[in-house]
Amino acid sequence: MKKSHVLLVFTFLLLIPYICSLTIIGICYNALVLHSADLFRTTIGAIVGALIMFAVKATIQRPVDLLATEIDDGFLKQLLRFFSIRRRYFLLGANIVLDFILCFIATFVVRNFLTLDQIVGKSVGIVILVMLISTCLGAYVEYDNLSIDPQQH
Repeated sequence: MKKSHVLLVFTFLLLIPYICSLTIIGICYNALVLHSADLFRTTIGAIVGALIMFAVKATIQRPVDLLATEIDDGFLKQLLRFFSIRRRYFLLGANIVLDFILCFIATFVVRNFLTLDQIVGKSVGIVILVMLISTCLGAYVEYDNLSIDPQQH
């Protein structure tokens, strides 16, 4: 598979939904928690968000593993394999720490860039729509390689 094709699939099937998931965590946290700017509460929200992201990553293991086997580029292969939660415990821990940091940043960014009316209004629906369209595009582009059905020739 060509590197540009893998990058396209990676972007639409993994990267954009990952960013949307972080945004949804930030929106939901700020919509549900009173005094969401409190550092302790934000830390707890980021811990919960990191656990949610870990669960999300469990659902994308097959596409990540399949894409990683299709690419020869060392950096991209390692980037894809970093998203895999079937790795050594050190990398698993690093993955959770990264998710914690990104969830912390997401709650902060959402709180500072959206008004409370926007946070509790349509923002989650818009982000979910972007995630759905992106996932559909990524799956369409690479359905044959990511399908669990045996290929028929």
